[in-house]
Amino acid sequence: MSSHLRRLALVVIVLGAGTASAQAAPAREAALVYLALGDSTAVGVGAATGGGYPQRLARRLEASGVPVKLTVLGVSGATTAELRRDQLPKVLAARPALITIGTGINDLMQGRKLSEFARDLEVVADLVRRTKATVVLQTLPDLTFSPAGYGAPPSLGRRIEAYNATIARVAERHGFVLADVYGKSRGQLRDRQGELFGKDGFHPSSAGYEVWAEAMWPDVERAVVHPRVQARRTAAAAGER
Repeated sequence: MSSHLRRLALVVIVLGAGTASAQAAPAREAALVYLALGDSTAVGVGAATGGGYPQRLARRLEASGVPVKLTVLGVSGATTAELRRDQLPKVLAARPALITIGTGINDLMQGRKLSEFARDLEVVADLVRRTKATVVLQTLPDLTFSPAGYGAPPSLGRRIEAYNATIARVAERHGFVLADVYGKSRGQLRDRQGELFGKDGFHPSSAGYEVWAEAMWPDVERAVVHPRVQARRTAAAAGER
């Protein structure tokens, strides 16, 4: 074989190997569409950096190998009735795989009746269930430990507990994941008040939102990350056969 023909054969072999390698490379996993419904805590009001709990959860998902497309529908100051009116119409069209709902703080602070909150949350839950997404509903943190809550009557704590009992019932009735932010963050809110609240004494600080995300993360990880990891392992095992 002439040197010219040998060089030509080598080029063909190299190009063929490159094509085979490209064909064998796995396609990048599609991004998980994550919608965050709620109020100022979804927006991240009070944080100097890093956003609210949705942005922090999204980063944790990415670090766990789950690409994320996050859309925050939450609006500062929104009650559950306003979430129902303004945010719900955008949910179905987005075709989400993960939805977090953080609502009730503004209802509580505005003195809305528990029955009204429960009615609006039930309507929200009924619609988001139709998306077939993983839905994470979270309890309210204990605001009696916030600087703004100093001197509040004991009835505030009782109302928070009543709201959270309603949230837990709705989550159970609709088969949602319940993230107990109240229970998991209460000790830290009590012991680290000055650090975990922003300048207004009401919204979480950057560190406060990190505690909030940490409280939600085990539930999100179990519901979203673990099934995807198992699916990858199953697919890899099937490909080896």
